[in-house]
Parts: sequence; C-alpha cells; structure tokens
Amino acid sequence: MVTINQTNSTIANPGSIGNSINIYFIYKIPSLHSYNNMLIAHLAVADFLQATLTLPMAIANSLLRHAIPPAMCQAFAFILNFLLAIALAATAAISIDRCLAVIYPYQYQAKMKTNYIIMIVIFIWILAAVLAGTPLLGLQRYGLGEYTFIADGLQCWFDFQYRQRSSIIFIILYIYLLLTILTTLVSYLIIFCIAYNKGIADISAVGYASLRRSIRTTALIVGSNFACFIPTLISVSISYFSQRELNPGLTVAAYLLSFCNSAINPLIYAFTNGILRQKIKQHCCCSKKRYCLTKFGLYRTSKITPSNTAAGQPAAKSDSEPSYWQTVINDYESS
Repeated sequence: MVTINQTNSTIANPGSIGNSINIYFIYKIPSLHSYNNMLIAHLAVADFLQATLTLPMAIANSLLRHAIPPAMCQAFAFILNFLLAIALAATAAISIDRCLAVIYPYQYQAKMKTNYIIMIVIFIWILAAVLAGTPLLGLQRYGLGEYTFIADGLQCWFDFQYRQRSSIIFIILYIYLLLTILTTLVSYLIIFCIAYNKGIADISAVGYASLRRSIRTTALIVGSNFACFIPTLISVSISYFSQRELNPGLTVAAYLLSFCNSAINPLIYAFTNGILRQKIKQHCCCSKKRYCLTKFGLYRTSKITPSNTAAGQPAAKSDSEPSYWQTVINDYESS
C-alpha cells in the first residue's frame, strides 16, 4: 500500500506542475495559439485535473480502505471515469485534427475556426459526464452500473463479481474505449501513408515543416497514452469476459499505469516544442540569475532618474544609477 501511495504521489507532482506550466505558456505565447495546440491544452487540462483531483483521492482511498465514506467512493469513481473519458476523446480529436491538416492542408487553414474547437471540447465534456454519471443514478438493476469499493485494487469502480449490475454500462464504456483507440490508429495510419506516398518534397509547399513537428509531438503523446491505457483495457477485458480474477499485483500495476500519461504528456510536449522549450529555459535562467544577484546584493530594481543640472555640466552620479550587473540583467531581459 505504501508503494501504491508513493507511486501516486510521484505521478501527481510532475503531472500537476508540468501541465500547469504548459497551459500557462500556451495561453501567454501568441505563436502557440494554433488549433492543434488548443486541443493539446485541452488534454493538458484533463491531465492536470487527473493529477490534482484523482490521485490525491486515490491515496485517500487506499489509506481508508473499507472505511471510505460511500459519497467519497462515488465521487472518486465518477471523476476517474470522467477524466479518463475526456483524455481518450481528446487524444482521438488531436489525431483527427492532424489527419485533416495533412489530407486537406489548404481547406484546413481556410475553414478551421476556434468555434469548432470549442464545440468539440464542449461535446467531449458532456459525453464524458453522461458516461461517468450514469452509474450514479441507482439503475444497477438495469445493468447501468454501480460504483463500489474493490479490495484487490484498493479503489472504487465496477465490481465484476456482480456482472449483471454493470453489464450494459461496461459494454458502452468498452465500445467507447475501442472507438477512440481505433479512430486514433486509423488517423495516424492515414497520415503516415500520405507522407510516404507524397514524400516530403511534395508536401513542403504547404508548410510541411511545422506540420511535421506537430505530428511528431502528437504522435508521441498519443503513443504514451496508448502505452498507459492498453494494459488497463487488457486487464479489464480478461476480468470481465473470462470471469477470472487476475493477480492483484497485475491489477494494481495496470491501474497505476493508466495515470502515468498525466505526468508523461507535459514532458513530451515541453521537450518536442521548440518555442515552449526556449521560453521555459529563458524563464528558468532569468529567475536563477535574479536570485543569485539578489542574494549577493548585486541586483537593484531602481532605475536611473534624470538630474536637474545646468546646461553643459555633467550630471552627478545618482545613488539610483544601476550597477553593472543590473545593466546585464536588463540587457538579458530585453533580448
């Protein structure tokens, strides 16, 4: 149990910090205000909420175990399913966006609007809320699900020992998961086929260089999501369809792996996006220099004030005149 909580804490820290940094810089830097980056920021919001809401609640669940309040168990399961459904749909939306940008490059630039992205995001959140909220309606006798505490996984979800209570909602969620995965795979298969058939020389006329970089970034993010979600899909499929209990260690490992994408995605985006990487490096270096110069008394925030001197006479040196290191910092910040 200690290892599970330590793993959750390890994922939560970079997930919350990394995603918040990426969201901030995407919002602040105008050159990152592309449609693809808007969808990536949407995924970053879901990952940020996963790291700040779901993981702390998961730690509390594993500590309380059977003493967990029913309302807290229900809330955790809802948030977990809600954010996972958003992450899967956001991944598919990113893949479709890149596929359309490759197939119809001119039409994509001319017809794509911010309102379309907003409508997609709203639709994803409503759909995820419906899927995650259905088991809260108390309709388990109709097979629409019930969230309960699972001792083997130390968390709240569907208990497959009572399959009839969750038979319909599980099939719906299973189809939803398969559709998002297949949509993503087909989109990138089309992208790679077009890139292979046309060649770089043919596509470079429509700005393939920047498109290729965005495809590389999104492909890595999508690949990491698959690596995190597919083990969970396999373990859940075996448990439900074969009615056999997996080893508790494998169940917990697959469960923890489904959270790792919230910590991996911001690292991938930060390291593969040149503009974001440069801004983060510049911000960190500037903050470090400010701290060092302030610590040693070489940094002063005062500015030069004009002196009222007679014409033709040199101005006396003012106490507010910046030091050499202040000038260095000002030149660095203005560059």
